[in-house]
Amino acid sequence: MLEIGKRTGEVMEHLCLTVVQNVQFGAILLEGEGKVLAMDEGARKALSPEEKGKERTVSLKDLAMVTAAAGQGKSGFEPITLTDGRRIMVQAFPFDDRGKSQRTVFLLFRVDDFEGSETGETDSFKRVLGDFAAILENTYDGLYITDGKANTVAVNKAYERITGIKREELLGKNMKDLVSSGVIDRSVSIEVLQKKRPITIMQELRSGKKMLVTGTPVFDKKKARILLVVTNVRDITELIELKSKLHERTLEASRYLAELDKLKTFNEGRSRLVTNNAKMLQVLETAIRVAQYDSNIFITGESGAGKGLLARLIHEASGRKEQPFIKINCAGIPEELFESELFGYEPGAFSGASTKGKRGLLELATGGTLFLDEIGDMSLKLQSKLLHVIEEKEMTRLGSTKTVKLDVRIIAATNQDVASLISGRRFRQDLYFRLNTIAVAIPPLRERPEDILALVNHFIQLLNERYGSRKSFTPKAMQILTSHSYPGNVRELSNIVEQAFLVSKEELMGLDALPLALPGLPETATMEMDENRSFDEMMQMMEYRLIKRAMEKYGSTHKAARNLKISQSTVVRKMKKLNIRSSTDEYVP
Repeated sequence: MLEIGKRTGEVMEHLCLTVVQNVQFGAILLEGEGKVLAMDEGARKALSPEEKGKERTVSLKDLAMVTAAAGQGKSGFEPITLTDGRRIMVQAFPFDDRGKSQRTVFLLFRVDDFEGSETGETDSFKRVLGDFAAILENTYDGLYITDGKANTVAVNKAYERITGIKREELLGKNMKDLVSSGVIDRSVSIEVLQKKRPITIMQELRSGKKMLVTGTPVFDKKKARILLVVTNVRDITELIELKSKLHERTLEASRYLAELDKLKTFNEGRSRLVTNNAKMLQVLETAIRVAQYDSNIFITGESGAGKGLLARLIHEASGRKEQPFIKINCAGIPEELFESELFGYEPGAFSGASTKGKRGLLELATGGTLFLDEIGDMSLKLQSKLLHVIEEKEMTRLGSTKTVKLDVRIIAATNQDVASLISGRRFRQDLYFRLNTIAVAIPPLRERPEDILALVNHFIQLLNERYGSRKSFTPKAMQILTSHSYPGNVRELSNIVEQAFLVSKEELMGLDALPLALPGLPETATMEMDENRSFDEMMQMMEYRLIKRAMEKYGSTHKAARNLKISQSTVVRKMKKLNIRSSTDEYVP
């Protein structure tokens, strides 16, 4: 049964009358054997007989009949017939107010309000009262009631079950004392009394259990003073544990997804790099791992080893993959134009400048990645300005005094010996330190011969898909290809395969389709002895090979033209005619 602890007469009166009024009962609070402390309106009507022409007053005889139940020690549900013949049902609740005088609460209900037999009336009323008490005591949530001074008035069985605290430890105790002794960590009753409104908090017990606690104030009739605080308590320890486990599983799933994404990116990169070499796979794994961060990366490796492709893979594996990837060949742009290309310029900044001005490549790369290929060829003047960009993350256009904020990740690459460049005062050491946050070295193709065959098949597949062919190399041709040292690395291999593909008339490409410079070719495999080609075809092949090799060696049409002793426009025109693309570190032919 719901257990009541220490309380004042006013609190008790309010508690009892509030409950019974809501269920249409009458209530009387009696002290000792005859002193009436409180009586509600329902009880007054029940004990006041109707007399014509007279005001209804409480019948003292009827009141004595009701209160006599206490003297008889009755606490059950009893029917009583009043002096005017009306019948009421009475239940008495005696209790000892902590050593003070004996007190009794009487609940009254008019039997006449029921329809049916006397037995039905009694049973129905008993069921109503019993159900009401059972609901309070057996509700799943805990109930905790304090008075207006935060003294514990009542708790139910569910509160004991949820908290593991016996009623004896709580009844009559002030909430401040319970908090200070560590029984609970905070009290919602105290907060409700302070703020005079319903409060919901998270409460933790000394056992470690966590509860969701909602306190609701019960005001007096004038809404001026809080008489009671009724608290609903729900155990959410398991819910919090489930939430925590769900959070852990979510994090674990996120980690798995991240690992799967890395694995997917690694496999995609492996398919594009086309490698089974342990060193190259380590390079790829490192590149994918560091791609998640915004630190600058410095890639070293011989010309044609794949620095550009690796830089793009890093960009595509990073959080910047949706933003621009801007590549600058530091060896391919004349020094006098480099600064304006890199930083941009304002209208009229210099003679010949566009009247609209121009955004520089640094600005175009904002939010994304800037790849500075062959950075060893950058002038010291530009190196100084680039160092400022890296350190301050801002730049100024030519002809302007306004700075532009930048958010750019820089990947630099070179095929030169950086230590020699620094000792020869051709490269700033402080810039190198800024760029070399993460160093990646790509091994040359001659150190990974197991990749040659796979690369040849890869390039042939791409060319067949592009041109709708079904070409392949003969076993002897493949033997020659796999035995070459490839000083030009993957780019050289790609060019040889593409050249053979374009000049061969047969689907099965033999030795005659391979360049003359490859070691191991028989002397008869020369263009002069090839009777299957016309003079014009032989000349086009020679032009193709000469221009292709010049572009591989010098990297730009200006340098290639200068060394071939022809104009730059001629180089560009013949490259277009012969389907020769600009030099690139990427493998795609």
